[in-house]
Amino acid sequence: MSNFQLLLSEDSLFTASAGLQGVKTPKPVTHSVRLDRKVYEELSKEASRKSASFNNLVNQILKKHVEFDQFIPDLNFVLIQKGTIIGTMAGQNDDLVLSRAEDAGGAFARDTILTMGLHLNKESLIYFVDPVVCRYMNFADCQRYKRDGKEVFYLRHELGARWSLFLKGYVSGAFRNVLNKEIEVDETKDGIKFTV
Repeated sequence: MSNFQLLLSEDSLFTASAGLQGVKTPKPVTHSVRLDRKVYEELSKEASRKSASFNNLVNQILKKHVEFDQFIPDLNFVLIQKGTIIGTMAGQNDDLVLSRAEDAGGAFARDTILTMGLHLNKESLIYFVDPVVCRYMNFADCQRYKRDGKEVFYLRHELGARWSLFLKGYVSGAFRNVLNKEIEVDETKDGIKFTV
């Protein structure tokens, strides 16, 4: 088991989504580090703006690095502003947007999950949706809840109907390519909803 897989198996948020509620979260470790003064000052300001403790902010940053950022070079990321993507979709018909999103979501989900050393299964795909797609890639805000023994996802955004169409294709492509499963996705101009 890789360090990343061990972290996921011990992480309380991940284990709750994966149905592993019996796994205990490990006891925190105290470790001192030296920071450049400028880094410390900027982190302190950011923590204050977020009404968070310095320790909590640093933990979030390091956790994000362990869970996703360390894999970015292997995933061939290019940082691009969402408006650029929406602008390129403006001249395309809905079928083309949907098709390209399905291809991109399917390929990227599989590649990301395998690059992280995870199995191609439901738990890894749920992890791909939240936090990877929602929090780390910043595609949408993810709301999750249980209904009738199933998990319902609502990916909310403020980017309009074309972005919802893109998200629908992206998530559908991911489920199709990783689990060989079709999912029903409801879309509005403000987001998409699906059940797993």
